[in-house]
Amino acid sequence: MELQSNRSLALFSVVVLVLAASCDAGGIAIYWGQNGGEGTLAETCATKNYDFVIIAFLPTFGNGQQPMINLAGHCDPSVGECTKLSTDIKSCQAEGIKVILSIGGGAGSYYLASADDARQVATYLWNNFLGGRSANRPLGDAVLDGIDFDIEGGTNLYWDVLAKSLSAYSSMRKKVYLTAAPQCPFPDAWIGNALKTGLFDYVWVQFYNNPPCQYSSSDISNLEAAWKQWTADIPVTKIFLGLPAAPAAAGSGFIPAGDLTSQVLPSIKTSSKDNENSVFVLSIFRAEATVHFVEKLVFGRGTVNKQNQHEMELQSNRPLALFSIVILVLAASCDAGGIAIYWGQNGGEGTLAETCATKNYDFVIIAFLPTFGNGQQPMINLAGHCDPSVGECTKLSTDIKSCQAEGIKVMLSIGGGAGSYYLASADDAKQVATYLWNNFLGGRSTNRPLGDAVLDGIDFDIEGGTNLYWDVLAKSLSAYSSMRKKVYLTAAPQCPFPDAWIGNALKTGLFDYVWVQFYNNPPCQYSSSDISNLEAAWKQWTADIPASKIFLGLPAAPAAAGSGFIPAGDLTSQVLPSIKTSSKYGGVMLWSKYYDDQTHYSSSIKSDV
Repeated sequence: MELQSNRSLALFSVVVLVLAASCDAGGIAIYWGQNGGEGTLAETCATKNYDFVIIAFLPTFGNGQQPMINLAGHCDPSVGECTKLSTDIKSCQAEGIKVILSIGGGAGSYYLASADDARQVATYLWNNFLGGRSANRPLGDAVLDGIDFDIEGGTNLYWDVLAKSLSAYSSMRKKVYLTAAPQCPFPDAWIGNALKTGLFDYVWVQFYNNPPCQYSSSDISNLEAAWKQWTADIPVTKIFLGLPAAPAAAGSGFIPAGDLTSQVLPSIKTSSKDNENSVFVLSIFRAEATVHFVEKLVFGRGTVNKQNQHEMELQSNRPLALFSIVILVLAASCDAGGIAIYWGQNGGEGTLAETCATKNYDFVIIAFLPTFGNGQQPMINLAGHCDPSVGECTKLSTDIKSCQAEGIKVMLSIGGGAGSYYLASADDAKQVATYLWNNFLGGRSTNRPLGDAVLDGIDFDIEGGTNLYWDVLAKSLSAYSSMRKKVYLTAAPQCPFPDAWIGNALKTGLFDYVWVQFYNNPPCQYSSSDISNLEAAWKQWTADIPASKIFLGLPAAPAAAGSGFIPAGDLTSQVLPSIKTSSKYGGVMLWSKYYDDQTHYSSSIKSDV
């Protein structure tokens, strides 16, 4: 990857095809920023072809240098002109597209002089491009999704410290994604030590321009040996095969599409790391070759649109080089301790926007859709907040988007303690899923109750009806997930195990977060400083439910439930230290925002969660 200098024009883009583990749909990511003629960032995202847009590059940083971004002809950062990109970045993210900053590049001035220097660079990146604060953010107030390590110079020291320092900023609210593109000789000369940390989400190894570890004249033995070493020795679940898409795209290492599909892929896909849903990196040089190469390799989403390919032209004393890269990757997820809150059942609890503005919550669950299924007309109920029967709740769309812009996931809870809901059959469950998709998620409807905002997922608070077909509903909703927009599934079962209503649904393993209600159930809740019943139930839930994270569901005030309230001091000194030893610990769920306003419970526990 090359960077434009003052004397040489670089036309640059990188396309990344992403195959999701949970669905058949593919996706595309693209490097953007090294040619003013490639259109704006907003136009790039508006094509709806891309799931990741990687801004290239920050080529100057470290060793006491003033960091400087270089976006070629797009804007001049020295006069603050690149802050205009903030709106474009947010518009991309509103469409579910991840926007990442690439540091380094093939030409630049970057060097980490010490561990402290690496930590200072991490602090700079956090404050100026990620979730921190700075009076002079080069790209404005937009919060990028992560950092890409394209390290091809300087020294091999302290990149591990930089990765650790950046990863430490991840939270339930906003993960800091890390990616890397090492050369195939093992270990990589520049970031080999950093890759050992296991902190990188995507690692695509460049199997070209390196004869000892690449394909050569139908001989795949060198590549196979190197692939086995990378997949065996790098602590990540996703390793990718990087290739040029045409003979002229690299000095060596091109693999004809027929050989790739008949020899190379069948060999390397036997790797156990592929069985964990790793996919392959296809580095494609020359835009024309991109189309034909991808057409020969059928991966889910179909061919790349030639009109949306951009080339990199290196105008120097050397011959013209046209460059673009296609990469197949798999999305990753990361969770840390956080707080989820239910909102919607009391008009005195403040607006949704005000709820998110407290910055106490990582999930806000809109409660409830209590009427659905069995042929009924679905109806949302938000108590005193708005009247859905006259379309008044569409005003919440702006609030939802403002919450999501802060990295807060906004869910719709279906069911509740009082309502009329019932799934009469598997087909009925599928019809409810279709309704939820079209009216609250990424589908289309002329009468969306909450307006055009796209919620992040559906929460199952099922406390009545029957225990049938909730698993079908979960599977049907999960099938709508894509790389661009995942449909999160959450649930709020009662603490007696298994849950009487959605126990079977939880066995599907499709639920991302399960906040178990450890209240109104004396056999499995806290009582007068005795945490033994709660501990026993927590261990059973975390051991037997195949969910990503389990949350401790609690009332935010004594008046919020009949029993089970835990004083904040007891929670932080006794309960949390006990349950946080579980790898499935996700945080605390509170009922509800209204009661939290009375006790400030979330503020009291936030630093310990």
